[in-house]
Amino acid sequence: MTSYTGPRSFGERFTGEWDAPLPFRYLSHDGLCAIDLSHAAGVNGDIIAPFDLKEAASLIIQVCIAVSPNQGGLVTGLGVNNGLSLRVVPYRPTVLCGPDGSFSPEDLACRGVIDRMPANNKRQVFGPKDQPGTTVGLPWGYTTGRRKCGAVVDTIEEGKISEESDWYKIWAAVNAVDFMCCQMGRKGVATGLGDHKRLYAELRDLTQPSLGRSNATVATE
Repeated sequence: MTSYTGPRSFGERFTGEWDAPLPFRYLSHDGLCAIDLSHAAGVNGDIIAPFDLKEAASLIIQVCIAVSPNQGGLVTGLGVNNGLSLRVVPYRPTVLCGPDGSFSPEDLACRGVIDRMPANNKRQVFGPKDQPGTTVGLPWGYTTGRRKCGAVVDTIEEGKISEESDWYKIWAAVNAVDFMCCQMGRKGVATGLGDHKRLYAELRDLTQPSLGRSNATVATE
């Protein structure tokens, strides 16, 4: 987390122009500690300095995380209008990273992709585009600009397979790949997604081969 002391706006994604869309997650590079920022009911967002978020997270870690058992913790009433909440929770993603040098972290393109992904908890049916009941056609993909980073979601098996999940879980998995792999100079894939663990989510340079089985054609901004 940054120690920048200037104000930044955090707000519900797709509702306006924010410095960072909510939900927003910071993650330790081992993937085991997630710091989630969200807004309170009835407000779309608020303004706060990243330094203050870092201080709130440090307080939770000192009071809640450092004791046994590890129970996580929550701070509410953050921001100029007390409209933000910060929660620290344990997280156990299943992430596989590619070899060193398989991604360029200097490009920073992945944050733009993650910030534009859906991240709500409405149930979705991920499956073949021509299959009745499918709400998200597979393979699904999204990238921005120069295609230096793209998110791809697909099934681990061939055939007409459908799997249920929600976008929040997919978004969280892609976010984990960014923190654990892409920011370390490696492409990566999160597996075991969906009710029956048959989905994977990948984050990579789309000019390079896939770690999964899909080389999906993805939409560009």
